[in-house]
Amino acid sequence: MTQHTISKSQYVKGLQCPKALWFYRHRKDLAPEIDAETQARFDTGNEIGELAMHYFDGGVEVTNEYWDVKGAVEATHKFIKDGCDIIYEATAMHPVDGGYSRIDILKRVEGSDEWDLIEVKSSTSVKDYHLDDMAFQYHVFYNAGYKIRKCLMMVIDNSYVRDGDIDPQALFRLEDISGEVFARQGEVEAVAGQLGYVLEQKKEPEISIGARCFPPPFECDYRAHCWKHVPDYSVYNVFQKPKAEDISRKHGVALEKLPDGIRPGGVKALDIESYSYSN
Repeated sequence: MTQHTISKSQYVKGLQCPKALWFYRHRKDLAPEIDAETQARFDTGNEIGELAMHYFDGGVEVTNEYWDVKGAVEATHKFIKDGCDIIYEATAMHPVDGGYSRIDILKRVEGSDEWDLIEVKSSTSVKDYHLDDMAFQYHVFYNAGYKIRKCLMMVIDNSYVRDGDIDPQALFRLEDISGEVFARQGEVEAVAGQLGYVLEQKKEPEISIGARCFPPPFECDYRAHCWKHVPDYSVYNVFQKPKAEDISRKHGVALEKLPDGIRPGGVKALDIESYSYSN
């Protein structure tokens, strides 16, 4: 049976919802078009990545195409063999579960065979999903044989005030998230193996809709497909997402079918009545 490779972004997608990852790999026809907002986000990320390279000058970059994972792994090994201390887009692959990672910056700890993993983000603080991202990257590099000292997140310093050309040394700040990353390794080990199994299946996983469909900060790409049976105005428009998920499991998503003891009162009740009347 073919082993399915999983990138860090695919891991985070699958951690949120294995069905979303299955769609991403097996149902290309469901993928939404890249809109202007999404493209702008990609462009910003690329610009930030370029600036981050100047924070750590003197490095070398792995430039293999995104699909050439094996070539990128080999290029990384060659740079290390050649004595390079800073490698941009360094790539490693897990020897068992097929996970692979392209870390923004791999930096050697001076005078040692240890390395720091540095991931660059365009946000001003570390988000929870950033921790999942880095936890997967550590999982891959560690199991590929790298001695990792620290896991660092490189974010924007919101106290920075630009005066002339951008100063990368002042624009960024580093946060040590090693403790949080190490603490998540048990989960990563289990989930990465499960996702490989999910991708081997010919049929989509049977996973119900719910609060997982609204992860911060981005909505799931496949919500329109999975929610096509849900009315425009449902329990998810009235209740907080976790509560709506619990109610929908017991009573369905249609508001008119809710028992009297569950139907909301006050302004929300008027909203439901107004919506029902207009339709």
